Amino acid sequence: MEDNWQKPYADNCIHDQKVRMNMLKEHNEETKVNTDPSRRIELLVKKVIKWHRDRNLIKGSTDKDQVLKLAQELGELSDSVCKGEDIKDDIGDMLVVMINICERNNVTILDCLTTAHNDIKHRKGRMVDGIFVKEDTK
Repeated sequence: MEDNWQKPYADNCIHDQKVRMNMLKEHNEETKVNTDPSRRIELLVKKVIKWHRDRNLIKGSTDKDQVLKLAQELGELSDSVCKGEDIKDDIGDMLVVMINICERNNVTILDCLTTAHNDIKHRKGRMVDGIFVKEDTK
């Protein structure tokens, strides 16, 4: 029979073991994802959504707030492009904001990209002086 002082210790050990198992599971999932690029974006999107939820950026914000944030991030991308600097962080920040907007509107990045691709996949045209000019489809 356990003494009373042993019960909290046993509970803590069980809790610690559960935490370690969850960490190991996450590590194994990330390792598997790193070898399977098709799942990598899925895991990152889930992490970004969790990050938003943990900071109350889904329920505690609005689409308008997030669109304004997206415009700010676009400005940073424009600045980096004009200066010839690395753009990965700027594009990543924009994706983070877009994932927030998607989550609050119950759509996915894949839904949005699929819709956009369906809109453009049969479009024909060419670049003229830096502007894409659509071919007349009539």
